[in-house]
Amino acid sequence: MNDLLPGAVVPARERTGLFASLVKTLPPESVVFADQRVLRLHPAAAKALARFEVLPMVAGEPAKSLTMVERLARKLHGVSRSATFVALGGGTIGDVIGVLAHLHKRGVRLIHVPTTLLAAVDSSIGGKGAVNVGEVKNALGVFHAPAETWLCPAFFETLSDGQLREGRLEAWKMVATLDAATFRRWSRKPPDDGALLREARGLKDAVVRTDPYERKDVRVVLNFGHTFGHVLESVSGYTLRHGDAVGLGMLCALDVGVAMGLTPRGVADAVEQALPNRPGARRELSRWASRAKVSAVSTVLAADKKGSGGALRMVLLEDLGRWRVARVEASQWQGLWRGAWSRGG
Repeated sequence: MNDLLPGAVVPARERTGLFASLVKTLPPESVVFADQRVLRLHPAAAKALARFEVLPMVAGEPAKSLTMVERLARKLHGVSRSATFVALGGGTIGDVIGVLAHLHKRGVRLIHVPTTLLAAVDSSIGGKGAVNVGEVKNALGVFHAPAETWLCPAFFETLSDGQLREGRLEAWKMVATLDAATFRRWSRKPPDDGALLREARGLKDAVVRTDPYERKDVRVVLNFGHTFGHVLESVSGYTLRHGDAVGLGMLCALDVGVAMGLTPRGVADAVEQALPNRPGARRELSRWASRAKVSAVSTVLAADKKGSGGALRMVLLEDLGRWRVARVEASQWQGLWRGAWSRGG
């Protein structure tokens, strides 16, 4: 284990507790890249970081760029390869700093401190980091796993309803695709966010351990809902939250599965009813789908590595907890985009 290079995709040490207490375990040469809003909302956390170099960042999709990576890198010329980088924030902070940690001196130790439920459930597990190029989401990326992940529940106390919904949607994605028994249990009695976080993280961690570098067509299951979720994010100019976009993308995946005869209607209805999308999700899907021509969508899909010649490889449900990767012909998804999705039906 000690011979592994920094960032190797191995299970991270997971630590739960008060941020101020965990900070005391950081080595002296640590650089903290922090969402400036988190620092403002949590002054105790900011105070705990007083003896470290802290580089505040503005979170959001615009931060996920090579320009931002270069801007941060210019501030790190004196930082050695033995340093530890700490990503304190949500998914976009984690993505950018994952890329930066991979590139700085050819790789430094990384700690993720997810401050959103979405990042805690999803992006802080598995070691992916990426930046956008133009309108193409995650066009350039790396695998660079954290050595540790800190789960500090106090950060979740200041999240908005929308931010909490994003995390819950990703968690429901995990159980719908991976664990039918848990899906049914959650449907009968939705879990509190603590239980949701623990169980969803466990499911994703198990997938990542089986296929850490996406070479076995196992980890691809985590892309359920992302094929058209990323398109909708792009169409919205990234004003649509990532979690909400994935929620709508899951509706698209259910529709494609039903249209192809792979997803039973009863399964699709059960998943759609359980997903904690915003009220009027179908109307919202129509709002964004009606704004983009099929030709523009095809361009985004091809650039996002999910489309070739108009055809797609999509993760579709065969049953609760059972999925497959299917080839979806252009005519199949384009008919839905022009029809039901654009009309809200």
